[in-house]
Amino acid sequence: MEKNHPSSRDMKELKARKIALKQEMEQIQDQIESSLKEVRHSMADRVRFRYWVDRYPLHLVGTALLAGFILARKGRGGSTKKVAQEAEVTVTESSGSSFSSLFMQELKTLATQRAVRYVMQRVEQALEERSKKAE
Repeated sequence: MEKNHPSSRDMKELKARKIALKQEMEQIQDQIESSLKEVRHSMADRVRFRYWVDRYPLHLVGTALLAGFILARKGRGGSTKKVAQEAEVTVTESSGSSFSSLFMQELKTLATQRAVRYVMQRVEQALEERSKKAE
């Protein structure tokens, strides 16, 4: 009767193949980890506001202006008479809603101004860098 025991040569080949497979698995794991790190960094950048300002400064200027215009029109109701009436509101007036709407309008205006100012600074910096590179 013949016994089916693996020979030492077969054992060596099996061990070598096992080692090769382990190395390949480690390489695959390293590649996956590095890919995940790249995705994390990319997504973290895309969530930040500055990423978009650096990448699309002129688009954001237009968007900020459009948003400011829309918010201003919505807050006014499209009427300049209403703005004049809100400007005459005094602090001693008992109506808190008029004061709060005026306050919210001022906050919107300030936020829009700051956003436009920040974007304009970034645009100016980008233009300066381009002119330096051109020289």
